[in-house]
Amino acid sequence: MVFIEERHQFLRSLDGQPKQMALYALVSDENLTFPDNELSETDRIYYSSIQAIKKNSKKDFSAQYSKISKRKVSENSSAPFIHDDFLIYALIIGVIKFDCDKNWLLVVINNRAKGDSTTTFENLLNENYQSKANNQSIVLTLIFLLDKSKLSNELLNDAYDSMCDAHQSFKNDFNRIIHYRAFDIIIKYKLPNDVDKVSRLLNFEARFLKRINIFTYIVYNMFLILLLFVAYKSMQALPDDIKSKINDIGIIIGIGGIGLLGNIIPILRKKFKELTLRVFGYI
Repeated sequence: MVFIEERHQFLRSLDGQPKQMALYALVSDENLTFPDNELSETDRIYYSSIQAIKKNSKKDFSAQYSKISKRKVSENSSAPFIHDDFLIYALIIGVIKFDCDKNWLLVVINNRAKGDSTTTFENLLNENYQSKANNQSIVLTLIFLLDKSKLSNELLNDAYDSMCDAHQSFKNDFNRIIHYRAFDIIIKYKLPNDVDKVSRLLNFEARFLKRINIFTYIVYNMFLILLLFVAYKSMQALPDDIKSKINDIGIIIGIGGIGLLGNIIPILRKKFKELTLRVFGYI
């Protein structure tokens, strides 16, 4: 409960902080809202890149990436954009997603201050997702955005174990947003340890229900045929004078009976199926 309360309080505190809200929109299903105030070129590239990723527009992202990748990055540069985790992370996602040239970003990362985020960014660009030096929450959110099919139990377990070190995860708003979103992903996609057994049970349930449908259809129709056969034999045993009267009445009753049975039989068949399922212990 404490974790959930802290998470909600933190996310509420992001109101009025468009840069943080844009990152959260990127890694979640939230809509992106452009700030109303005048933006610098770097910030406009940041917001436009996120919008392009969410729209799945390679053309729009490439246009923004082309603008910023024209900037020269010298050794030990102190340019603010180089050390902007929000911007660099958004660019990394776009570059990988749309298969853009990575060289400029690698130069930028090599000129950043060393740390777990910088190391992770470099490993992501080099497709080294398994490195123990990675910030697992950054890796997990990126994989979630690019290819959900790679969310294995092993990956989720490793990410959870690593993320339990809160001191490492809550250094700044960037890490905290990514950390909370990664936990959301783990909670939603984490499978039980006996997932294979559960999967087999679910497959058996599907096969069982199909077989019950076939079983009840055959047995129910055999039962109806048996009733008709008994009724026919009973009529054959009646005296001739009674049978001649029944023939005239039977035509009228038969016409009405066909329509009535057409409505009743499906209901009776459904009830018979439910009874069969209960006999086999399936609720």
